[in-house]
Amino acid sequence: MRHIIIGVLILLAVTGFTAASAWYVSDAVAQTAAELEQAYQYAQSEQMDLAKDCVQQASNLWDRHGSYFGTVLRHDEIDGVVGEFAKLKVTVEAGDPDEFMPTCAGLLATLRHIQEMEHLYFSNLF
Repeated sequence: MRHIIIGVLILLAVTGFTAASAWYVSDAVAQTAAELEQAYQYAQSEQMDLAKDCVQQASNLWDRHGSYFGTVLRHDEIDGVVGEFAKLKVTVEAGDPDEFMPTCAGLLATLRHIQEMEHLYFSNLF
């Protein structure tokens, strides 16, 4: 009986960690995406200086959680986001909204995908 209780406690601990981790990653990615969405809106109104500030804030948010992301996310996803941030910084520095907006939209799509993969959907389990 004691072995069953220990097994159940371990299962509950692992399940709790998994749920907390999914929430943390989802929240951190949502914050980063919110900054990028703001940058996109600024670019639409051709306020590239404000868009640049938002991109920098989004990059800082991503970097702040980078060590944890390295533990729980797939490395190809992390590398993809880091590469897309590098492209985004170059395009925002150029100051051309027509170049910036598709790059920003691509990074937003990647972040949304990461966020969806952290949710407990049947398709994510199997």
